[in-house]
Amino acid sequence: MLSASTHSTVAVAVLGLAALGFSGCQCRGGAQAPAGSADAQGSADRPPPRAPVNFAGIVQDRRGVPLPDVLVIAWPKGRRGEAVAQARSGEDGRFLLPGLRPDRWKLLVEAGGLGTLETERQVPEDGQAVLALDGESRSVTGVVTDGAGRPQVDAQVSLGGAGLRWTRTAKSDVNGIFAVTGLGSGRYTLRATHGARASPPTVVTIDEAALRPVHVRLSLQPGVFVEGRVVDDTGKVVVDAAVDVMALPSDDLPVSGRSGLDGRFRLGPVAPGKHQVLARLEDHVPLDVPEPQLGARARESFELRLARTARVSGRVLDEAGQAMVGVLVYSICLIGGRDDLIVLPGVLPSAAEAAELPVGRLLRPGGVRSSPTDKQGRFSLTGLSPGRTRLEIQHPDKLPLRREPLLLAPGDVRDLGDLTMLTGATLAGKVFDDEARPADGALVEARLAGKTPHPPVRTTTDAAGAFFLRVPRGDYLLTAQTEKLVSANPATVRVHTAETSIACELRLVPRAGLRR
Repeated sequence: MLSASTHSTVAVAVLGLAALGFSGCQCRGGAQAPAGSADAQGSADRPPPRAPVNFAGIVQDRRGVPLPDVLVIAWPKGRRGEAVAQARSGEDGRFLLPGLRPDRWKLLVEAGGLGTLETERQVPEDGQAVLALDGESRSVTGVVTDGAGRPQVDAQVSLGGAGLRWTRTAKSDVNGIFAVTGLGSGRYTLRATHGARASPPTVVTIDEAALRPVHVRLSLQPGVFVEGRVVDDTGKVVVDAAVDVMALPSDDLPVSGRSGLDGRFRLGPVAPGKHQVLARLEDHVPLDVPEPQLGARARESFELRLARTARVSGRVLDEAGQAMVGVLVYSICLIGGRDDLIVLPGVLPSAAEAAELPVGRLLRPGGVRSSPTDKQGRFSLTGLSPGRTRLEIQHPDKLPLRREPLLLAPGDVRDLGDLTMLTGATLAGKVFDDEARPADGALVEARLAGKTPHPPVRTTTDAAGAFFLRVPRGDYLLTAQTEKLVSANPATVRVHTAETSIACELRLVPRAGLRR
């Protein structure tokens, strides 16, 4: 979520403008077509290139109400990969895309809670655009007061939500009244600040069926300033790290800033209460995330630590030593043996923006990562959290490959070498107890015959005593057991082809010293 300071009447971000301009450099010197030749005649018949133009418009809801802070994305029809331009509508709903090549353009318009519009325009022939979304916008109004209930003038009101791309802001008037318009349906958080005072976050829900604007009261109270510095795992200061102070439970409206050249930051004011203080930087993951109860002091200080991420690479081969192409290799960060899941502030990019991002950009560094193998079977997993990470490889025609967890150090670069995926077969069978009844929940184990470093493959039977095992080729000893029963004799099974589906039947007898 961008800072409110980025708001302007019309804020425009244009990507790839160099690709949007016309080409047609006319060089002097060298061979020239003789006068009257076909080439010269064709050149004379072609119209001169047209200069780039500005494309402007307004975004409205279905009632004609202007919509601020709406994202407008444009690309030449049929040539989306060539150039993409973006603009953001201002408070009056107007937007500007400068320097577009005269052509037919596709437009994608997105506003949280109001849907998405996809349309086309001929630039510049169609003139200014009026882009109407199908939704109906709503407003949030309110009053800002002090602790005694007196209206407060010129208080800064911020509004955020999961569906908003940017924080919306407003100022309270002489009566303490404010209004934020052009909002779609959804859940929003509001907060007011004035000097060293702040209001607790207030959450409202806007329903399209609502007939009147939502009205809230924001009460200012002495706030807390959060300061400190960001360092990495070596103790070195981290410059330009994003720092968020979020009320808990998360209110979709963090107080955000960045660390300076000395690694220091200062944010606030924030209202008293429980908060999370989080530092973020590309190719780093947080080592700890303080969750203090703020309010006892006017100023609180923290040292936030980030760890450099690790990288793991290797090559995936089949049994014949041939590279396996396009196989997805996964790494899963483990915390206490469990998969790492975490919620971070901000909103996801739109579908259109996501399509322009590199593969893996949307994944949180240190969570679940994946990488496909290339033509040489090689893979490289980057952005991994230090600590224990599990590696998994799956292929429909091979047995799943799961490595023992790796212990990665900050900044670790690990080459695992060649990883071989094996062709397997299915062992299917049933286990019966000593009274010829299906044994439910029996542990079945397939162990390679002879001395081998490979661990046994295990599974349990279902209510009908049935089991299924996928194992590599080889000779196996198959056994089963329950708390009171064991296999009378191991079954010997030879797995020699990938298509083998071997039916096995195991009978159990009482363990020595135990009677039924």
